[in-house]
Parts: sequence; C-alpha cells; structure tokens
Amino acid sequence: LYANIDGFTGREEEIPVSERPEIDRWILSELNSMIRDVTASLEDYDPTPAARRIDQFVNENLSNWYVRLNRKRFWGGELSKDKLAAYQTLYTCLESVAMLAAPIAPFITDRIFCDLNAVSGRHSDSSVHLATYPKADESLIDGDLERMMSLAQRTSSMVLALRRKVNIK
Repeated sequence: LYANIDGFTGREEEIPVSERPEIDRWILSELNSMIRDVTASLEDYDPTPAARRIDQFVNENLSNWYVRLNRKRFWGGELSKDKLAAYQTLYTCLESVAMLAAPIAPFITDRIFCDLNAVSGRHSDSSVHLATYPKADESLIDGDLERMMSLAQRTSSMVLALRRKVNIK
C-alpha cells in the first residue's frame, strides 16, 4: 500500500547494497543464504527442508523482524533514498521467495510474481514457472552479520517473554 502511494515501481535506479542500512544488508544476506540452502535441498530431491527454510525466512526474518522493524521507513513522507532502499530490499525478497517457492506452492507464487511483475516489468516471462530460478549471490552473504542479528533476535525474544510473564508492557 505504501509503495503504491509513493509511486514505487521497482524500476527505479538500484541503490547499491553497500550503501543500504545494516538491516537491509542483513535481510539480503539471509535471503541469499536461504536461496543457497533451498537450492541445495531441491537439488537433493528433498523438498521438506526447502519448504521449512522458506517458511522460516518469511515468517521469522522477513515478516517478524524486517518489516516490523522498518515500518517507520515505509511510513515516512517523500520517497527518500532510505525509503527507496527499504522498498527495493523488500521487493527483492518478495520476488525471490515467489520464485524459490514456485515448485512447492505453484498457484500463490505465480500470483505474487505476476502482481509484482505487472508493476515493475522486470521480467518478460508471463509466469513464475517460466522465469529463471534464482541463484544465491555469495558476495551478499555475511555470516557474522547473520549471527549478530540472530543473537539480537534471541535476546529480544527472551526479554519480551520475561516482560509478558510479569505483565510489563
């Protein structure tokens, strides 16, 4: 909704990953680690770990952490460089997840891919099933950043659990 209001199309000049905030670099690192893991599982004809890895990325990292922590970036006024970086990062994640999950969830991923592509026009393919399967960009994987964020996530979750236990908002 916010991207539509701001006129984001996905065709804007790409902000280099090195110039994006740490949280963007983290989720792109997680994305590329997931692409690598899912590809390995599917190449081994083992779709269950692939589906679980996609689920873990979308539910835990993308939805619960990235989108939640960046809400204010999406809400802001004009389409600033920071806001554009957030939109581009989220777009890349959604597009990649749709392409990765296509063999497992063919109909919804095709809908997501086609809806994204209708705005951006990035792909000449009319379906996610005709698009080139994504490849992990190893240069974007930062294991140290992923470990640091994992530690921050676990710490935050424990603090929230303790606060819930003693009824502190």
